[in-house]
Amino acid sequence: MPSLTEVKDYWNTHPAGYAEVKHLQQNRLAFFDERDRQTQQLYPRLDDEYEFARAKNKLTLELGCGMGYNAQRLAQHGARLVVMDLAPNAVRLTRERFTLRRLPAQFLIADAEHLPFKTETFEMIFSSGVIHHSPDTQAAADEIVRTLRHDGESTVMIYHRDSIWFWWDITFKLGGLMLVLNTLPNFLREPVLQRVPRWRDLIAPKGQRLKFNDVIRSGTDFGGLQNPLSRVYSKQTARQLFKDLTDFRFVTEFHTYRPFDQNPSALTRFIRKFVDWANARWGWFLIIHAHKR
Repeated sequence: MPSLTEVKDYWNTHPAGYAEVKHLQQNRLAFFDERDRQTQQLYPRLDDEYEFARAKNKLTLELGCGMGYNAQRLAQHGARLVVMDLAPNAVRLTRERFTLRRLPAQFLIADAEHLPFKTETFEMIFSSGVIHHSPDTQAAADEIVRTLRHDGESTVMIYHRDSIWFWWDITFKLGGLMLVLNTLPNFLREPVLQRVPRWRDLIAPKGQRLKFNDVIRSGTDFGGLQNPLSRVYSKQTARQLFKDLTDFRFVTEFHTYRPFDQNPSALTRFIRKFVDWANARWGWFLIIHAHKR
């Protein structure tokens, strides 16, 4: 099991979404504007599905901020916001974003498994794509429940095991590729890796057998086997993870098809509708809305 330090070091070096906009890093406003544009095109229904507006006037914790888009939307909807992340670089980027946008928030670097807050502190806790990377995900979930006030609300996104994208893209396609790459003799594998260098991140260390968890962590984010840890959950196991919460509402989501097409063809529009329909039932993001009664 990787340590918290390994998880922190990986995400500190690889903020989600940074690679797509790093060419604009000399112009900081354009850097964040472009990241916002990409997020909005990838996930056009994010505001409705995450229900950021519920945070208005509420003391809200965003647990794991990444590059800060979701924190920004919470603040723009009027949350009294505390922003935290395990990775110092994530906190730095989000603080910079808030300064440029002239948005208020408190910032801190902290560990989701040991939140530095009193019991029943927050009226709302929001976390997207974070706790499934923590070595002790159950401890992180328990901390969310502990620090949430009675009748408080939580919105947490974790990866969805019962997703068509998980079974097709990760288990079947990526799993098959990794199995082939890791069983090929080196004299056959090396020419392939020279043609597709990014596949080197899919090769297990010498003497280490490939496991299904290796496929999961390679396919759920980026970086292949450099990604220390990822987990996936069904709706049933998500309920068990947050067993002390109630009034569960689940939303599934994933990115839209060819989101950056400015003038999509009729075929692209049709496929988008089909993908949206599939995402609403078997999407890769499992968004959990729940209460603490």
